[in-house]
Amino acid sequence: MNPLVSISCVTFNHAKYICECLDSILSQKTNFNFEIIIHDDASTDGTKEIIEEYVTKYPEIIFPIFQTENQFSKGIRGIPTRYNYVRCRGKYIAICDGDDYWIDPQKIQKQIDFLELNPDFSICFHNMKIKDELNPSILKFTNKNQKEISEIEDLAKGNYIYSASTVFRKPPNGYPDWLLEMPIGDYPLHLINAQYGKIKYIDEAMGVYRIHEGGIWGPYSKLALNQKWIKTIELMQQKFTVTVNEALKKQIMESLFECYYLYYQNNEKEKSLDYLEKLIKLNPFLLADKLLQSEKNLDKILTSRSYQTGSKLINFIKKYKITGNRK
Repeated sequence: MNPLVSISCVTFNHAKYICECLDSILSQKTNFNFEIIIHDDASTDGTKEIIEEYVTKYPEIIFPIFQTENQFSKGIRGIPTRYNYVRCRGKYIAICDGDDYWIDPQKIQKQIDFLELNPDFSICFHNMKIKDELNPSILKFTNKNQKEISEIEDLAKGNYIYSASTVFRKPPNGYPDWLLEMPIGDYPLHLINAQYGKIKYIDEAMGVYRIHEGGIWGPYSKLALNQKWIKTIELMQQKFTVTVNEALKKQIMESLFECYYLYYQNNEKEKSLDYLEKLIKLNPFLLADKLLQSEKNLDKILTSRSYQTGSKLINFIKKYKITGNRK
C-alpha cells in the first residue's frame, strides 16, 4: 500500500544532526503511512553509516540513495528534484533535510488534515524556531506577522516558506526540467507548487531550522547570497504569469541595488558600477526612488528633536572647550 506522505531528506556530512532529524520524523503520530526518501551526497563523516543503521531498523519506511561522488561539487543542482521527488510515492511531499528537525509529533497530521479538507490549497506550512549555533543565546522564529492565507502573487514578492515547515501536493504534471538548474531550489519549488492552489500558514512552531558552519547558508555573505538570488530569479523569468514575473523582476532589481551598495561600501567602484549599470538597464527610475528615500530618511533624522538637541549639546561643548570657560 502506497504511503500518503513522502518525506524528502537531503544530507551531506550531517553526522552530528541526522539522528535528531530522523528520530523527529519517525516519532510522528499519524493515521496514515509515510515514507522517508533520503539522498546522501557522498558524506565522509559517518552520516552514511548512521543512515544504514536506521534502514536496518525501518526497511519499509526509509529508502536511501548513497552517492559515491559528491554531486554538488560536480556542479549538479536540483538534487531533491533529481533524486528524491521522482521516487516519492505519496500524494503529498514534506521536507526535512538532515540538519533540521521537527518538534511536534502531530506536525504532518495537522497539515495533512487541513490539505485533505481543503483541495483548493496546494501548500501548508508553519512557523519554525531558528537554532543559530553561531549565536546560541538568541531565540528567533522564521515567520512574523505572516498572513494565514496567501497566494502565488504574495510569494512572488519574496520567499517566506522554510522548506522543513512545508507539506505540499505532488503536482499533477511533475516538475519542469528548468527546476533542475536552479542555484537555489526551495523558492522555485514553492512557486511551482503555488500555481496549483492557495497557501495555508499554521501559526505554530513545529520544527527547527538550524544555522551552522556546514549549512547551505551558514555564515554566507550578503553579497554572495544576493548574487545567487539574482541568478535564480533570472532563470525563473517568463516561467509564470505576467503578474508573478513582474514581482520577480522587482526582486532582481532590489538584489542588484543591494550588490551595488555592498560593493560601493567595500570601495570596489568598478564592480559597484557594473551592478548599477545592470540596474539602470532594468529600471532607470529605481535608483532615483532609492536616493529620494535616502534623502527623506536623512531629512527625518536632521529635523528630529533628538538630533537637534544633540547638535545643540555638541555646539555647547565645542564652544566651552574653545573659550576655556571652565569653573
